[in-house]
Amino acid sequence: MISSQDNATRSRPREQWADNLRVAVIAGVIVVHTATAYVVDIPWYYNDERTTAGVVPMLLSPLVLMGALFALGPLFLLAGWFSARSLARRGPGGLPARSRLLRLGVPSLVYVLLINPLTDYLGHGRHEHRSLVSYLATTEVSVMWFVAALLAFSVAYAALRCVRPAAPPRPLRPGLLAAAALAIAVGSFAVWQPWPVLGDTFLNLKWGEWPQGAVLFALGVHAAETGWLQDFPPVLARWLGWVAAAGVAALMALMLYLVLARGKDQALAMGADAPTMAFALLDGVIAVTGTLWFLYWLRRRWLTHGPLLGKAARASYATYFIHPLVLTAVMVAFASVALVPEIKFVLVAAAGVVACYTAGYALTRVSGISTVL
Repeated sequence: MISSQDNATRSRPREQWADNLRVAVIAGVIVVHTATAYVVDIPWYYNDERTTAGVVPMLLSPLVLMGALFALGPLFLLAGWFSARSLARRGPGGLPARSRLLRLGVPSLVYVLLINPLTDYLGHGRHEHRSLVSYLATTEVSVMWFVAALLAFSVAYAALRCVRPAAPPRPLRPGLLAAAALAIAVGSFAVWQPWPVLGDTFLNLKWGEWPQGAVLFALGVHAAETGWLQDFPPVLARWLGWVAAAGVAALMALMLYLVLARGKDQALAMGADAPTMAFALLDGVIAVTGTLWFLYWLRRRWLTHGPLLGKAARASYATYFIHPLVLTAVMVAFASVALVPEIKFVLVAAAGVVACYTAGYALTRVSGISTVL
């Protein structure tokens, strides 16, 4: 997603796994956002038809929560990996000034000033009887918090390399992964005190998810600079998969306990207590082990792709940028279709993925926009 400026590198067959990762993750993001509109009680731009049945939300809510917490982790690590490769070619001054500020900062600004208020108006305006201008006054970063975070991490990384050189090549040390998981846990626990995970923040910047993103970005940088991702030990990858699976099971059990003890509405209320510490620790463990296992699996099992998936990969960043507006438009178009929300979720998710990627690819064909997206 973030590496599309490096077309020559991405076009090599051994790098096509990164294309596959971007397409899969962003398609998953679209499906998760569709679920929040129809079957899971999480705010979205369109929520006029959310189901009142208890079984489907009960089954899908844990999966949506896992997606909300961990789906973007692989993209953070991948962005760090490509950022290090770009910096090695261009130097610290070239990374933020010539690429990231343009490719990350400009789309974020356009989203806040135009796409978000327009999408909000499309999804809510007809019921709230508000003008488009009023939505301009209450806009937010929304899904582009991910891009804003990448911009901050990229600039910080370039600044660091101006004063401190990159680490020399060396094999992976398992202790590094444990330290990364602990860093996420400590950082998340501290940030969750004023800004709980999935809670409201200024401009909806989702500060509670930044510690995980920062550490995974740094892990990707380290992997690129030292070269250990290319020769990732298969035995370690298998162990990481088992640890990630155990971590997900433990997190599910913790969430069930919190729902039963606090109630559904207060389950994710964070404080300086043992459940929050356990949640933060599991957040770090799953983010590190699950992300690295997923990357290893892609590099082994889904290494190449065809022309259609290649076009989707080229459009992945543009798709992420435009998907709230396109997906909400699809939902509004389906509003008059008399189907239960659960069925609409399936249909809109499928149609939404196709529509969003089509719109994203169309944006990449527009002169001027294609240099940014």
